[in-house]
Amino acid sequence: MKEAIKIEKFGDERHIEARRHRPWDSPDTSDAGPPRLSAVEKSSGNRSPFSIRSRSLKMHVLDLGLLRLDKNFMVANSWFATANNPNPPGQVIDIPVAGYYIEHPDGNVLFDTGCHPDWNGPNPRWPENLQEIFPHIGGDECTLPARLDALGLGPDQIQYVVLSHLHCDHAGCIEYFRKSKIIVHEDEFCAAVRHHALRDHSTPFALRDIDKWLHLDLNWREIGRTEPDTNIVDGVRLLNFGAGHSYGMLGLHVELRSHPGVLLVSDACYTAENYGPPTRPSGIAYDSIGYTNTMQRIRAIANNTKSSVWFGHDAAQFAAVRKSTEGYFYE
Repeated sequence: MKEAIKIEKFGDERHIEARRHRPWDSPDTSDAGPPRLSAVEKSSGNRSPFSIRSRSLKMHVLDLGLLRLDKNFMVANSWFATANNPNPPGQVIDIPVAGYYIEHPDGNVLFDTGCHPDWNGPNPRWPENLQEIFPHIGGDECTLPARLDALGLGPDQIQYVVLSHLHCDHAGCIEYFRKSKIIVHEDEFCAAVRHHALRDHSTPFALRDIDKWLHLDLNWREIGRTEPDTNIVDGVRLLNFGAGHSYGMLGLHVELRSHPGVLLVSDACYTAENYGPPTRPSGIAYDSIGYTNTMQRIRAIANNTKSSVWFGHDAAQFAAVRKSTEGYFYE
């Protein structure tokens, strides 16, 4: 499988070609060649790589609906039985699903793609167990195509799609991006393809989503297990978190001019309750030691850069963030 897909290293050219808008419901399958990952000027002296700011970066927060689920999936052991209370009630909560569009003169960046619009319905992407455990709440306007279309964007105008991981609520819309550089951790990619090959429907990988993008000639860029963090474009730094919540997690550090920097950590840390201190485990974790190590690393980066940590599914935090639907962006 690996030999059949395009895997490239970061290039030395800046991608400046303007992409034409094309409708989301009729993706162009012509081969126009891949964009190259931009190289930024190397920092000199003791200058931190996190201190590089772009003069025209704009970050749009995309509200991609909600998932409804048991809180124990978010914070492990939120509820548990005791001798005096052998059948405690569960707590069903709604958590936000988010994407982040970063407008940049050297190449627009999208972080995560949310759920596929056809997650349920007559020909659903998700199996019945996922639809029952994690139903998506939100109308058509809460899908990624609708949110980007409202900003006047088609998929060809996104040069870099960064996938924090490949679970169904973060990687459901990969197939739309036929001309983008799609960035994913190598261990996450291998795990998703393995689950697909074994027809394992017991995880948050949506096999029908995977089946779709495996049959497309997409432009993948795998991040190696030991590969260092690197800048995608000025002010946007790719963070290689590795194993934890899933097999291979990625994040972004975004430097803003009029706000503190932002760490987009996705499901490396679900909520402020997980973050602590003390750190509390999530209910879904592939590598518990990696999860804890990643949490410590996030805390260190946040402290060193004086950045805010934006969690993957924190309802209270996301409610306070201004969204693209409000005509607002962060810069």
